[in-house]
Amino acid sequence: MVKLVYIKEIDEKIFSETVFITGFQGFGLVGYLTTRHIVSELGLEKIGFIKTKYMPEITFYTNRFGLIYPFELYYGEVFDKKITVLLNHSIPIKSELTKYTEFIAEWAKSRGVSMAILIGGLDPSIKESNEEEYRWIPISNYNGNLDAPILNERYVIGPLALTMMFLNARNVPGVAIFAYTEMYRPDPRASAVAVKTVSKILGIEIDTRKLLEEAAVIESIEEERRKFMRMVEEGVRTGRRNYTMHV
Repeated sequence: MVKLVYIKEIDEKIFSETVFITGFQGFGLVGYLTTRHIVSELGLEKIGFIKTKYMPEITFYTNRFGLIYPFELYYGEVFDKKITVLLNHSIPIKSELTKYTEFIAEWAKSRGVSMAILIGGLDPSIKESNEEEYRWIPISNYNGNLDAPILNERYVIGPLALTMMFLNARNVPGVAIFAYTEMYRPDPRASAVAVKTVSKILGIEIDTRKLLEEAAVIESIEEERRKFMRMVEEGVRTGRRNYTMHV
């Protein structure tokens, strides 16, 4: 059983012609970091959460958003745009993924969502040039055009793939954006690319400085780790320890 629980009094007519945005904790956590950043930067309001039969047994508290649910729904009006974001702090268990993603598509269709924007990460090994930052896939009758190649004849896996298929089956127009990312660590820089792309689609400026600052910290730590590993490898090769260890 999957259902939406509102924590505020909502007239569901507000969702008519809204732009729906979501992503998951896939490669580089791009979908999650992007949606979380959009919610924060645009000041969207938490209005509800999705309840599943086997809810993840985890929560946390923030000063900005209070007690956190695994799957949260945010809404706001920014200039002339109505924006709804499903922020997935967790991923449903595998046996519920199909029901969960189908529920998302059915909800979007029944509420008259104007378009969906899905966010994910992409393996950088398929890049055709260094300037290429992302690729995308149109969903259903999406008639826009983005300034990047389409992700053609490549597999998409996981809950994002299911969401794409169900939205397409329900004729909800949209686009899936795949930013090139570090595959196995959080990549705020890739998320900044996704946010910039969403910003262009919406015609709304969304600041990415916080993401870029987070990226600089992570990249600095990674560089220090690589330097240390090179010193260790050199020490093993030469038989000399040219580094110190502290406990």
